[in-house]
Amino acid sequence: MTVPHPKSWLPPVGEELVARAPVSFATGAGDRVKGRRWFRDPARRDIQGELPGWPPGPVYRLKSRTGLVLRTVLGISFLLGVLALAVVADGNVPSVSGPAGAGLGRSKDPENEEEDFPVLWAAPGAVARTLPWELDPGRRPGTDVTHLVLTDRRLLVLGGLQDPRDPWEEVLWETDLTAVAAVERCHFSVGGRDFRITFTDGSWCRLTSLEGEGLVARLTAE
Repeated sequence: MTVPHPKSWLPPVGEELVARAPVSFATGAGDRVKGRRWFRDPARRDIQGELPGWPPGPVYRLKSRTGLVLRTVLGISFLLGVLALAVVADGNVPSVSGPAGAGLGRSKDPENEEEDFPVLWAAPGAVARTLPWELDPGRRPGTDVTHLVLTDRRLLVLGGLQDPRDPWEEVLWETDLTAVAAVERCHFSVGGRDFRITFTDGSWCRLTSLEGEGLVARLTAE
């Protein structure tokens, strides 16, 4: 049994730790939103400048359809040239993999996964607006990490420095489980690692985790 470091967070006596994993706001994987994320209200306005205490972060724009079409055409032309050279060389046609992102399949929510990619959706005063800015990889220092923690009573976000010599972490955000309406997997994502938490007021966030299978399984089973 691993003894927790004295500076690692533990729930108080009487509260059970169910699961935890490092998480961040997700990142778009579709062609037009790849590498991007936005923070929206129900009118689809960008609200990152309205979120209290948030430092400035990256400002993204959708990739243009024209640029995507041009890159696709150039990519196809390049592949055809490679195939032609291969055939001339030995008469065999090599197999060619599909374009980047082809394995994602078709999105069931293209409005929020292909034409836009909000990772926070919240009206003024909604629960999702209280989430900490440290969840955004574009804002927090590269040495810091954020964890989502599920207990038998609460959902929490911890932030800290995961230095094995001197780790520390603190509670950045928390809410009672009664405020969580649903948790669902977002299959249209790299490795299927994204998941969305919807709160009872209709606001939601989209998170991702490289090591969160156990956490997501418990959240979606609740």
